[in-house]
Amino acid sequence: MSQIHILPFQLCHQELLLEHFQRHRAESGAGGIHFMPFAPGDPTGPRGVSVDEAFSALDHPGWQRWFCAHDVASGLIIGHVDLKSDSLSTGLHRCELGIGIESAYRKNGLGRRLMTEAIGFVSESNTIDWIDLRVFSNNLPARSLYQSLGFVEIGTITDRFRIDSQRIDDVMMTFQVP
Repeated sequence: MSQIHILPFQLCHQELLLEHFQRHRAESGAGGIHFMPFAPGDPTGPRGVSVDEAFSALDHPGWQRWFCAHDVASGLIIGHVDLKSDSLSTGLHRCELGIGIESAYRKNGLGRRLMTEAIGFVSESNTIDWIDLRVFSNNLPARSLYQSLGFVEIGTITDRFRIDSQRIDDVMMTFQVP
């Protein structure tokens, strides 16, 4: 496996990140396993980076931070982790985490590296106390990773999504920043 660097999002990454989103989204549903709440062929989908919010101050509702996994050999972005704040100023002590890694790069510790980068960013912020995330109940490798990093399950929304007639439960997890 080639060398992979974790980099904070910069404007020069925008096109590469969009290409990653397209490749990653195309993998959801392969083998009957979905990890995104969008049906194949659905014209709606992940919104991606808001360039305006990606550089907003952490006291600004709606801020975002993105970290990209850059494969040095290919020049591609092959994974990401994002943090997004609440749209209300009263919720700025929490953020929501999303993560995506292309299948060829999974099971090599990249998810842990991306998560550690995000947790480190939040820990250094001194303004964010909680990281929340959601994960499909059947995504056992992801749930195990999150638990190993200190995330705890706080609830499940049963039958949250229906994709290709598959009923998917959505598990909510949270991490209290030390």
